[in-house]
Amino acid sequence: MLLIIDNQSSFIKKFKRYFLSEQDFDYIFFDHNQPLNLSAKAKVKGIILSGGRGNPYEPLNLTSNFIALMNFDVPVLGLCLGHEILTVANMGRIKKLSEPQRKKEKITITDPNDPIFKGLNKTEVYFTRRHNYYVAELPENFIRIGESKICQNEIIKHREKPIYGFQSHPEASGEDGILIIKNFLKICGFEI
Repeated sequence: MLLIIDNQSSFIKKFKRYFLSEQDFDYIFFDHNQPLNLSAKAKVKGIILSGGRGNPYEPLNLTSNFIALMNFDVPVLGLCLGHEILTVANMGRIKKLSEPQRKKEKITITDPNDPIFKGLNKTEVYFTRRHNYYVAELPENFIRIGESKICQNEIIKHREKPIYGFQSHPEASGEDGILIIKNFLKICGFEI
């Protein structure tokens, strides 16, 4: 089963409607302020932390995100706010941008051989952005695998585990983004 924490992202709702509903594997959505009432014995094979408003430092109830990260040792994909949550949960730092980002941005992939990019066959992509914060300091156990003019740490990955963070929204960025999502799902062990 794929566990998705919805941090009130309109993009993840569209992704659910137009992509996930067509797949042959089980998934479950939890709202960011809904208690995560899954047993540690649940057959969770992967986690997606969606984007959303705010940031991990504000008094939003993002507890379900942190509970999921603490209780399941599975591949994780953090999108936008989810990327920032991964960073903060692993002792990195985020900062506010001088102005909000609301457009597609060119992203340079610095490690095109990573499995998340399998079949992409290019080192530049354009992904939708909608955020006010950025990862200013990587957690010690993470590396950068993509960068942009706006965000040096645009795409990050845990050094040893299949845990990824994207400051942008590949789930809302066309074929290249969907290919990356499919690669993540394959890393989790889902058949796509």
